[in-house]
Amino acid sequence: MYRYSVDNAITYTSEDFVLFKESPFASWMERLTLENPDHGIEPDPGSEPPQDTLESQADLADLLRAEGKRVKAIDWQLAEPVRRTATLEALRYGIDFIVDGQLALGPLSGSANLLMRTSGYSDLGNFLYLPCDTQGRTTLHSAFRLCFLADLLHSLQGQLPPQLLIIRGGQEVLPLNTEDHIYHYRAVKKRFMDAQRQFRKHRMPDPAESSHCGRWSLCANEVLKQRLLSEPEQPEEALEPAPQMPLADALAASLAPAPQATGTATRPVPTAGTLAEQAQRLPPKPSVDAAESRAPLENLSFIGSSQGIPVEPEIKPAAVPSDSLSPVPAPPARSSAAAAEPRPFPDKLDTRSLGRED
Repeated sequence: MYRYSVDNAITYTSEDFVLFKESPFASWMERLTLENPDHGIEPDPGSEPPQDTLESQADLADLLRAEGKRVKAIDWQLAEPVRRTATLEALRYGIDFIVDGQLALGPLSGSANLLMRTSGYSDLGNFLYLPCDTQGRTTLHSAFRLCFLADLLHSLQGQLPPQLLIIRGGQEVLPLNTEDHIYHYRAVKKRFMDAQRQFRKHRMPDPAESSHCGRWSLCANEVLKQRLLSEPEQPEEALEPAPQMPLADALAASLAPAPQATGTATRPVPTAGTLAEQAQRLPPKPSVDAAESRAPLENLSFIGSSQGIPVEPEIKPAAVPSDSLSPVPAPPARSSAAAAEPRPFPDKLDTRSLGRED
């Protein structure tokens, strides 16, 4: 992020996009520093401002010339306006390889290690150019930076480069499909440009929403500290969630037959919260008796012993005289209060009973 020497306009590079993608707070601080260098906030001691990490590829130009290629190497030390013009002329002439070029359009400008001509159709003629990264190291943002150059080439040649090339050691070439990366870049670009248009000196982004704070970590720590100290403490009662109907009761009420009209309004069943949240509020199941839980394990004591599998003794019912048999007494009638008690919700629903009156 800098001011262009010709018209003093703020100009953005791929490094600004990368910084914004990771830290809107640090990006905002860099814009604030550019607008008002005397804002009074000191960066972290020993830190450096974001800058272009590209290096001159003059050796690559010599290697390509030795192979008989048509090469245009843009002098790395020239002023940016001269490098922009020289790169645009080389594109229009259809040079095979353009080394250390400078692509620019509007407020965007970026250095290009290598622009390689390939077959195709564009506004330049029956050819187009692909951006290449020849820095010798692959980083997490290599494809993103190439998308920045591909976006500029799209505007200059009228055709989006179909591929992004990462070249290592002068021989190893890793082609990337532009369509696989360009949409993420465009989404970040839109957010970045919107943030620059809406930039205000008194609207600092929340440092807590950035993955890092760039060279402004001390400032971000102080902002978050003051915010925490100024917030009033909330009582613990306010943090407790409101009681809700358990999931079992809510489902049982929803599956029950509709009540007949009796002239009184029925109370609605609260169903707030997701199913997962309601399930967490279910009462715990009754614990199983310790004796019952150990019973099945006692039958496994034969494992590792010389005894065989134990055989359960056969239990025969005791003989009962036929004349002593008496009819089974009928169950006692339930009181009205007991009948009004809700039945427990079954673990499994018998769908055959739905819609049938008891």
